[in-house]
Amino acid sequence: MKKLYFLLFTFLISAVSFGQVINEVDADTPGTDAAEFVEIFWTPNTSLDGLVVVFFNGSDDASYLSYDLDGFSTDANGFFILGNTAIISAGDLEIPPGGSSAIQNGADAVALISGNASDFPNDTPITPFPMGTTLISGVVYDTNDGDDTALLSAIGGIQYNEDENMSKDTQSVQRNIDGTYTVKNITFRASNDAAVCELTIGAVNAVCDNITSGTDTYTATISFTGGGTSTYTVTADSGTVDLSMGNPSMDASGTITVNSVNEGTDVIVTIQDGGLCDIDTTVNAVDCIPVLTLPISEDFTYADGPLVSNPNWSNFSGINEDLQIVSGQALVKHGSPSEDASIAFTPVAGDIYFGIDFTVQDPGSVISGGNYEYFAFFKDNSFGFSGRLSIVEANTPGNDFTVGIATDSSTEDAIWATDFSFGTTYRAVLRYNQSTNISELWIDAASDTDTSILGADLDDANARTISELGLRQSDSSQNEGVLVDNLLIGQTFIQVLSANNNFQIREFSIYPNPTNTGEITISSVNTAPITVTVFDMLGKQVKNETISNNKLNVSNLKSGIYLTKITQDGATSTKKLVIR
Repeated sequence: MKKLYFLLFTFLISAVSFGQVINEVDADTPGTDAAEFVEIFWTPNTSLDGLVVVFFNGSDDASYLSYDLDGFSTDANGFFILGNTAIISAGDLEIPPGGSSAIQNGADAVALISGNASDFPNDTPITPFPMGTTLISGVVYDTNDGDDTALLSAIGGIQYNEDENMSKDTQSVQRNIDGTYTVKNITFRASNDAAVCELTIGAVNAVCDNITSGTDTYTATISFTGGGTSTYTVTADSGTVDLSMGNPSMDASGTITVNSVNEGTDVIVTIQDGGLCDIDTTVNAVDCIPVLTLPISEDFTYADGPLVSNPNWSNFSGINEDLQIVSGQALVKHGSPSEDASIAFTPVAGDIYFGIDFTVQDPGSVISGGNYEYFAFFKDNSFGFSGRLSIVEANTPGNDFTVGIATDSSTEDAIWATDFSFGTTYRAVLRYNQSTNISELWIDAASDTDTSILGADLDDANARTISELGLRQSDSSQNEGVLVDNLLIGQTFIQVLSANNNFQIREFSIYPNPTNTGEITISSVNTAPITVTVFDMLGKQVKNETISNNKLNVSNLKSGIYLTKITQDGATSTKKLVIR
């Protein structure tokens, strides 16, 4: 609402003559209006006998409440409060007694008058004032309502919108030293002109700029109101500050932006004006992690080092970066310390399968005892595990080991009937049905009709929605190591049966490799378009293209070792690329 700051001459004479003023009015408060008040200001510790506060309703321009102030006085600071039960203190006047929602929101008026409550029975017209009464102070206010000319004619001044800053729940109509009123943050039982920081922080948000397997950045935004009242300096401890969508030094409201903040890094934004305002706001970081879709192929063709430093893998428990890549395989090493890592994907309905090649290293003695340890499993997006594959004691004493399966338990529901040897690679295929809550295991099978064992058939209602494949290290009896390779995740048995039989894309070749020609050729038995994503050894994506002529331009890549993720017809594989 446009404010034309003037007061009627008669009102000025009244204010000067009597000195008592309506200092602050808060008619619209949060919830059920249980914190409404009218604040009167005058000489400290002075009687208010002979005065009455009258509330006028703009709907009929007549009184709806009146309160005698006989017997009341201003406090030691000159304030007197008429307010709801929740906010008053000893010496204040409770309105309404024992309740809330006394003051109407507007367009309405409140007036301090020399007279008595009996002069203003309910529905007393605002004009003319009853004989023997005199207006001392008053204000007309609203919450986004049109001007009430009758109230303004009687009270004087202009009509003030408590919601003019869109903050009616936290702001009030307050008298200035010059006799005008303004709308700003509540100053209950305090000087209206006490210096306060007018800037208020609103919504805080963070959005990924990109979602890749490398290190991405995000954009942080902070909304504000109450700007344009001071000169502010805005800084951030990360990223770059952008005030193009809102500068608190110039704009009443807007949005502060911080660009190019690294994912996983919180950013603290500081707003200062060199005086009253010193605001720190923390924007919590987001993780811009891509979610894969099935089928997934993972051959662990990475440099030796932590598994989770490579694309798509992340730690969800234990000591970060303890689970290692060794010679192109994941080494799930039981013992202490340990780590649990997972690869996430978009959930699907019904059956879900994983297949792995696994090799148990010789720990120096056969697996023994009942301390069985699962090392591969499905999981939901929390800590619910299903379809657990374990290394267990052999069926025949003296043999190395066998394997077991559990639908949900940490101990085996079923154990494979034959035994296995250390140092030999076996292919395990595991199925979990997300509808019937049962799991199934095959070892070195050619089809799903071959021998298998079933986990417990549990309550269908407790079946989990699977979104990750996990590898788990723990502290077992022998602390054996299990090498895992050629992981496939899919929705059918055949999709995960064999890294060679199922994914023909593995028959491709890259040449020349190493190369210094600026171009490589990707050869495949399949003629469908090929999507190639190239990562550096830090896991940052440096190239992503779909090609149909088997040629990929790599002239912009610096000398070094890269990983190429190649996808064709839903099948994916990863190969090393060397640029000289």
